[in-house]
Amino acid sequence: MTQASSNLTDMWIPDSIYQKLPAIYVAAGAALVPAFGLNGPSVISAAMLVAAGVLTALWRYKHRQAAEADSTLTPKDEWAQRRERRLEEARMRGY
Repeated sequence: MTQASSNLTDMWIPDSIYQKLPAIYVAAGAALVPAFGLNGPSVISAAMLVAAGVLTALWRYKHRQAAEADSTLTPKDEWAQRRERRLEEARMRGY
């Protein structure tokens, strides 16, 4: 199980719905215009839902690519990243 998919079990919505959310956003956006006509508010809402679907899919894709890239790190590189994260957390706490 990859890091990206292991985080899915922590969600409060079922995994089957979570995976389909970008398509649901786009479908809801596409359904708004025929349902409410071609007027300003429905077009704006449809565009925002379509944009949300596209951005969600894009962000998930990039996150999964980054998770795969992280999993191919050498032990030395992984240690250096962990050390950098610890130092950043210490700086955020004021140490």
